[in-house]
Amino acid sequence: MRIGRQTFLAVTTVLLIVAVALFTLIIEPQLQERKARLARMRELQSKLARLQADLLVQNRVDRMYEQIEPLIAGTGTDQQQMSVFTRELTDLYSTLNVKTRSVKLLPTVKEEFYRLLSVKIEMQGHIQDILQFILLVEAHASALRIEQFGLKAREITDEVYASFLVTKVVAESGA
Repeated sequence: MRIGRQTFLAVTTVLLIVAVALFTLIIEPQLQERKARLARMRELQSKLARLQADLLVQNRVDRMYEQIEPLIAGTGTDQQQMSVFTRELTDLYSTLNVKTRSVKLLPTVKEEFYRLLSVKIEMQGHIQDILQFILLVEAHASALRIEQFGLKAREITDEVYASFLVTKVVAESGA
C-alpha cells in the first residue's frame, strides 16, 4: 500500500501542527513555570541563608548580652543609680593619694533601652596616682568609661591637675 505524496504531506502537516500546538499549549507553559519556580527557589534559598546568618549573629549577641547584663543591670531611680555610680568612683580614687577638687553630677541621658549616667571629676595629685585612677576605671567590673580626659601640669614636679568625664551605662529595668 502506497501512500500518495499529497496524503504524506497532509499527514506531516497535521503532525507538525499538532506538535506545535502541543508545544505552545502544554510544553512551553510548563517550561516557563519550571523556570519561574527555579528562580523563586533560588530567591528563597538566598533569603534562608541570610536568615540563618542573622540567627547566628543574634545568638552571638544574646550570649554576649547575657555576659554583660549583670554589669549594666539597673534597678531603682536615677538618683539611686547615680548614688551607686558615685560610690563606685569614690571607692576607686579614695585609696589613691589624690585631692578631689570637684565632683559634678551631670543629667542622666535616657535612651530606649538604657540610661547613661555621667560624672565630671576634677582632681590633682601625683601623675602615678592619676594614671592608676585611669587604670582602675578601665578595669572596673561595671560598664564605666572615660569619655573625656584633660591633664595639666603644675609647678610641682610630677604633680598634675586632671579632669575626667566618666560615664556608666545602666540597662532599663525589664530591658
